Amino acid sequence: MAAPVRIIFLGGLGEIGRNCMAIEQDDRLLLIDCGLMFPDADMHGIDLVLPDFTFLRDNAHRIEACVATHGHEDHVGGLQFLLRELSFPIYGSPVTLGLARNRIQEAGLLGKTELIPVVDNERRRIGPFDVEFIPVTHSVPFAHAIALHTPQGVILHSGDFKIDLTPVDDRRTDLARLGALAAGDGIRLLMLDSTNAEERGSAPSERSVGVVLRQLFAEHKTERIITASFASHIHRVQQIAEAAIDAGRVVATLGRSMINNVRMARDLGIIKLPDHAFVNIEEIDNYPPEKVCVISTGSQGEPMAALSLLARGDNKFVKIGPKDLVIFSSHAIPGNESNVNRVIDGLLRAGADVVHSGIADVHATGHAQA
Repeated sequence: MAAPVRIIFLGGLGEIGRNCMAIEQDDRLLLIDCGLMFPDADMHGIDLVLPDFTFLRDNAHRIEACVATHGHEDHVGGLQFLLRELSFPIYGSPVTLGLARNRIQEAGLLGKTELIPVVDNERRRIGPFDVEFIPVTHSVPFAHAIALHTPQGVILHSGDFKIDLTPVDDRRTDLARLGALAAGDGIRLLMLDSTNAEERGSAPSERSVGVVLRQLFAEHKTERIITASFASHIHRVQQIAEAAIDAGRVVATLGRSMINNVRMARDLGIIKLPDHAFVNIEEIDNYPPEKVCVISTGSQGEPMAALSLLARGDNKFVKIGPKDLVIFSSHAIPGNESNVNRVIDGLLRAGADVVHSGIADVHATGHAQA
């Protein structure tokens, strides 16, 4: 009889965020992701919600490693909290590890882990686990589905994914490999991203957002343009920067995570734009407003993020006024709607024009639709 394989879900089911599970085989544990979740509106005084780590604390000696599907906070944002108590290596693409590293380093916990990069379609033995990293397209570069080749058959964890035939980096979901797995011995268990399972049709390509952004830059030639996006949405940041540079603007990043992630993406060669096009936020007053584009954090209305500070007039480098256009190139995560609306209200009161996904197609989902 084949050895048993057990799956323990620690978060991420029936909710948006804190994705975390453990696979048990031969008395060892392999984590897939360790994310966090934004609190609901009624969770007063709570900043973040983490997976239940009780099982992991009780079985710390059995943890082989963590495999990260991609670098979004709801999949890797909990690692720095778990590493306060435990120690284990983390596997993922260089981008995934770069995004996770920023947070782990800020927490002073790099010594508690080893970050081990993998490449597309790599199949690697991690303790008793036979792990395959299959390329998928998502709203962050170099995401992976995870195929576990177990004594009970193939377990396929899709991670977050979409089918985008024209992605910004031309790296598509590897449908051929997924088909080969199904056509071979079959897939014993499929765990599939269901975020947009109730949405009809197909998810738009990320490139379609770039077209809309260029139109907005062309229509607002006399205004300073401030954009807000997820700091980890590197392809969106790249498209914003390309639109700005082609319109004759310099680009400044605002917000710690945006600054760190753009630097990381440029170091890895993912964002390939001329150095002279980027300026420090302290330097934007040296340029006419219509020659400036600011790419900011805070698209989810986080109270202490850069865009929220702008809306309250509390940022020392940027003051919002009637000559500003603010573009929310994002969609509010469920539970964040009131915070986002509060920021939009503050920007409008300060005299800025605001464009969001309810007005123009300035966002494309990173999740497949039914």
